[in-house]
Order: sequence, then structure tokens, then C-alpha cells
Amino acid sequence: MPWRTMMLGAAALSAIVGSNLMTSQPAEARPACYYIARDPLGNMMADGHAWAAKKSWACNRAERRCKRELERKRRQGKAGRGSCMRVTNY
Repeated sequence: MPWRTMMLGAAALSAIVGSNLMTSQPAEARPACYYIARDPLGNMMADGHAWAAKKSWACNRAERRCKRELERKRRQGKAGRGSCMRVTNY
């Protein structure tokens, strides 16, 4: 009887561990996007980085963050001309 119980317990434990490994995914598996704003001299003025379920959502969010930071720095007089561009090799 104990042998049978131990075998059923081991099978249940392996099924739980196996299903957990198949359903979980690392944080890096989510699509990410990165935008950066540079001045004419090449200095970085603002950046935006985001993760989301879809690549387009991540890029929209990252662009919004970059533009928000750039506009804030322009109002403070810390940033000049420049626009947010997507970093493609990220």
C-alpha cells in the first residue's frame, strides 16, 4: 500500500512540475521596445523603454514615454531640437 501511494504521489508531483514549466515564461520573453531622442550633436536627451503583450503596444508605450520626457525637458529648457526615434537593434 505505501509503495502504491508513493508512486501516485510522485506521478502527481511530476505532473504539477511539468505543467508549471510548460506554462511559465521568463520576463524576457515579452516583447520590448526602446525609443531614444538625440540632439544634433548626438547626445541623448530622452529615452523610453517598455514591455507589453504585443510588440506594437510596447512600441506605442515606449514612444509616449520618450515624447513625454522630451517635452518635459523642453519646457525646463534642458533640451533643444530632436525627436524620438526607435532603436531597432534592441
